[in-house]
Amino acid sequence: MEKKTISDHASIKITCFCMNGIGMWSIEKRRDRIISNIVVCYTVATLIFGFIVEAIDIYYCIGDLREMSYVAPCLLNEIVELLMMGKFIINRSEVMDFNNYTFRKFWSVPYVDSERKILDECNKKSFKIIIAYIIVIQLVVWQYITIPIIESYGKNSSERTLPYNLWFSFIPFRETPYYEIIFFLQSAATLTTGVCATAFATFLFTINIYATGQFKILQLRLETSCQGYKIEKINSVEQINLIAAESYSNLRKCVELHKVLLQYIIRLENLYCQIMMVQTLTSVFLICLTGFQIVLGVDTSILRTSRSAVYFACLITQLLLYSWSCHEIIIESLEVAEAAYRAYWYSLSWSKYGKLCRQALSIIMARSRRPCILTVGKFVPMSLETFTSVFNSSLSYFTILRQMNEEIENN
Repeated sequence: MEKKTISDHASIKITCFCMNGIGMWSIEKRRDRIISNIVVCYTVATLIFGFIVEAIDIYYCIGDLREMSYVAPCLLNEIVELLMMGKFIINRSEVMDFNNYTFRKFWSVPYVDSERKILDECNKKSFKIIIAYIIVIQLVVWQYITIPIIESYGKNSSERTLPYNLWFSFIPFRETPYYEIIFFLQSAATLTTGVCATAFATFLFTINIYATGQFKILQLRLETSCQGYKIEKINSVEQINLIAAESYSNLRKCVELHKVLLQYIIRLENLYCQIMMVQTLTSVFLICLTGFQIVLGVDTSILRTSRSAVYFACLITQLLLYSWSCHEIIIESLEVAEAAYRAYWYSLSWSKYGKLCRQALSIIMARSRRPCILTVGKFVPMSLETFTSVFNSSLSYFTILRQMNEEIENN
């Protein structure tokens, strides 16, 4: 039976491209290392510039709830991406080793047709969702860049606006060429933020989806590990012992794969648990503030209201990418125990290898009752329940903000 690798999958290529865009993928040549370092420096520099602009902007907006609700999400995004980028830079060697290990151990390994079919389904699922997420996040980024251009069209230079407010009085930023230079820098910071958000989310999502595929492959191998005992006619004790030995050999390979997957999830957890904590906590406020923007946008620019609506959809999609993919790992890691039970253990003989097979299946089932989880900062599992909790918390804060705004308007 012909075996094929999955390195040609579109979702894997997109993930590699996105991680290369922030300088966090495998480096083979010295020239690639130099380019990667330049990309990392550029990414950090533009993120810091965006953070400074937004931090000063929100300082001057303190006391104005309406303006703060528009500035705070941008500032929080800059903080999140800076923290994520910092985490990856500090653990850059671990990130590179993890990427190399993933490619070498799972993505460049040949699979039989039945296993390849499982991974092809993972590719289809991952590709569709990643493309949808990239489209939404690019819509948000380009809305931030183009709305000021549309609003400034046909106006005097003194009325021109930037993507983000600038409070440096010593710079005549509305005049040429200062306006064009600052506009370019702010646009670069916006694009970099979008690239980072895309890379981190698609990386974890793709890794998780293919990890669930590996758990499904493990389930398939467990179910078929003792298939030899379905033979209707067995002529001798030697043949029984031979089949038992083959079954035990298959089970050993399954145990080794299970162990590899458990260690793999632990490495991913150590790499991403803090990032998911930052992302989850900030998502509460981002969803709340963006929803508040949509409500306030009824009597303001329709362009900015539409931007807030697309941004809200982007936040929901991003959080869903994290929570749903992690939830899938929990489900599929628990299913391993069911797959082990579905193996034809009842047809095993009581020979030496038959007893060893039963013991191996018992150990696999016992270990699989404790699911593999990715956590929010080692506190709670990242799952669809976390997604629901974040959304409910955001709704509560949104209600408080709306009441505060109504009280301010009445006074």
